[in-house]
Amino acid sequence: MEDITIDMILSAFLIFTRVAAVFMTAPFFNNGAFPRQIKLYAAVVTTVMLFNVIPSQGAFISADSGTMFVITAVITEILVGAAMGLIGQLIFAGLELAGSLISMQTALSFANMVDSTTQKQNMVVGNILNMLAVMVFLMLDGDKIYLSAIAKSYQLIPATEASLHLAGPYMLEAATYLFIVGVQITSPFLMVIFILDLALAIFARIMPQANMMFIAMPFKFGVGIAVLMMVLPYLPTGFEILFQNMFNYLGELLGEMMPV
Repeated sequence: MEDITIDMILSAFLIFTRVAAVFMTAPFFNNGAFPRQIKLYAAVVTTVMLFNVIPSQGAFISADSGTMFVITAVITEILVGAAMGLIGQLIFAGLELAGSLISMQTALSFANMVDSTTQKQNMVVGNILNMLAVMVFLMLDGDKIYLSAIAKSYQLIPATEASLHLAGPYMLEAATYLFIVGVQITSPFLMVIFILDLALAIFARIMPQANMMFIAMPFKFGVGIAVLMMVLPYLPTGFEILFQNMFNYLGELLGEMMPV
């Protein structure tokens, strides 16, 4: 049996920092319903499984490298893992934006509940979209794809060699996808509510004495629920396309952070 050395411990700790950063930021893995102890245990188990799979040059660090080098390496690995996880959060942030826009347009903004994925107050429509998106994410084996991406990342980006300065501009460019997702999901509601607002405006001009506040809110609420029921069966197909794009972004990010 091979003796455990300080170099092996440091190398394993570098793997753990990248894995733990992914688990704390990636979709599904960072679910607020999972206790932190479970996430930590899962990161440790994943590290042990990856230790014998990753090439020795992919995550090797010597104890003779110096304290500052080790600290810099740990920070670099945390940033690499966080960048990988945040790419996946673009879709869910876009869905939260879409839920907020839909709720405000359909008079549902006052209806809030605790989101099981973040343990925070969120609008009801946003919760519905998030829960449906998580199920589609798992249906597409998104968790397995992320675990595979972690293992592959050490082939493309050895420890301490990530080009983080190239990842920053790419992350800003990819962040625009958040707004694209939000607008795409919200567009049917915006068009229908715009037509309804136009009709109510014409009605208000015809009957100025009518109290449009009490008339418009029930109409918007009913129309919003009707549109949501019509759109809901098509959302899984749309989410599947969005997640496929997200996986492509993840692969491109790993390519951007490859050492030059």
